[in-house]
Amino acid sequence: MRAKIFFLLFICILVVSLIQCEKEELTVTTSSPEALQFYNEGVELADKFLKNEAIEKFKAAIELDTTFAMAYYYLSRTYESAGNLSMAKTGIQKAKSYSGTTTPLEWVYINAWEKILDNDFSGAIEIYQTKIKDYTDDKHILFVMGKTHRLMKNFPESIDILNRLIKKDPAYAPAYNQLGYTYRDMGDFDKAVEFLQKYAELEPDEPNPFDSLGDLYRSKGDYKKAIENYKKALDVKPDFYTSCRNLGLSYIDIGEYDLAISTYKSFLKIVTERELKRDVYSDLVQINLALGKYNEALKYANLAIQHSSSSFRRSYGIATKGYIYYLKNNLNAALRNLNVSLTVLPDAIWAHEWKGLVFLRQAKYDQTLAEAANMKTIIEQYGQTAYLSNYNALLGKVAMAQELYDEAILYFKDAMKYDASSNFYPMACAYFRKGDYDNAVNNLRHIFEFNPNHALAHFMLAKTYEQQNKKDLATKEYQKFLQIWGDADKDISEVQRAKYACAIQ
Repeated sequence: MRAKIFFLLFICILVVSLIQCEKEELTVTTSSPEALQFYNEGVELADKFLKNEAIEKFKAAIELDTTFAMAYYYLSRTYESAGNLSMAKTGIQKAKSYSGTTTPLEWVYINAWEKILDNDFSGAIEIYQTKIKDYTDDKHILFVMGKTHRLMKNFPESIDILNRLIKKDPAYAPAYNQLGYTYRDMGDFDKAVEFLQKYAELEPDEPNPFDSLGDLYRSKGDYKKAIENYKKALDVKPDFYTSCRNLGLSYIDIGEYDLAISTYKSFLKIVTERELKRDVYSDLVQINLALGKYNEALKYANLAIQHSSSSFRRSYGIATKGYIYYLKNNLNAALRNLNVSLTVLPDAIWAHEWKGLVFLRQAKYDQTLAEAANMKTIIEQYGQTAYLSNYNALLGKVAMAQELYDEAILYFKDAMKYDASSNFYPMACAYFRKGDYDNAVNNLRHIFEFNPNHALAHFMLAKTYEQQNKKDLATKEYQKFLQIWGDADKDISEVQRAKYACAIQ
């Protein structure tokens, strides 16, 4: 009889173990029920992209249980989502230090996420795939695997895994969001809209679904719908940082600089986090550069540096100062800042690009090409293919400086394969220098399709009309340029030329 009881007890334990293994919800290791409650609230907030609120919950959990590995893990993920990579890496190291007492599944989460933070996506996938057979119903593993495959551009794998997740839990909203981005990255915008609209239906009272739709429309160049959706997100939650910044960036893209400035200034009144302020100051740099206010841009660049917590951000801020000095034609100050940027972060690709521009202005072509070669090495090492636009554009400017205009145009066409909108202006300049004024005008008009307030494009169009002996049209374009750059620094040569051209009419 006793043997039979032990046998039945063994069967019960086995069944419970199997159920636990197949269970979708993670069993979290913590010594504090109160900490677990804060942790669960944080996970729910993080899934809704309410990052600041989630971070506070995870910190509260850690205060109650300082060895709470999974709270550190989610704190790391949330910091990364908020753009604070240094704090994300600190969090995952804390999680690892306490992972010795966690369950095997928690170990998988922590160690795979460390790989992702190091840009070792293949290593992360290997960890997930090793354990997925033991946790086939774990939603989080399926979700992060789907997202990681998307980042690796393994789109069919991403879609397959995320669809498996939706089949297991049709109400799991983050999966629809991730599928929307996957289809967007594939260029299938109709499918992307379908999944993001489903995401919004599942969470109609949350801001992020509308923010995601805004991202989708912005990537298509449909700024009207992008702005509408970012505003909907802010109607739901006025201090939702992601939508506030994306709304500002959308206004910058279409040249609505006053609206961008007012958006950012409103946000600065309510934001306290250093890194979030840094992002806003960085965007205000770009606005002031677009308005010819280089001295004002320097002020915001300094503020961005002061609010940068990571070497990555600090390096970019210092390099930006170098670029502003380049625009002001203070080449010694430009090189000094760009070299400091590379000291802070040796692989700062933007610093190599802007050093190339400084050397180009000094007619030091070999040194410019050496900086372009540095860019190419970094692109290949880290897979930063988006910078192929900047790389080809720099080579195009070298060719143009050497009066090899046809070669320059080919480089700019290559650059356009990765970023069309940023290269219409240098392409127009190349056609202008070649004397092909019709093509110069055509490229400038492409700019006005999405940004009618691109000041330098109006200035270049005025110069082109002058060459075509269209004096009245040239004057109107100079006037538009001066209207946009009304408060620009007075010593800028373009301002002086435009004022002179208008005065002699």
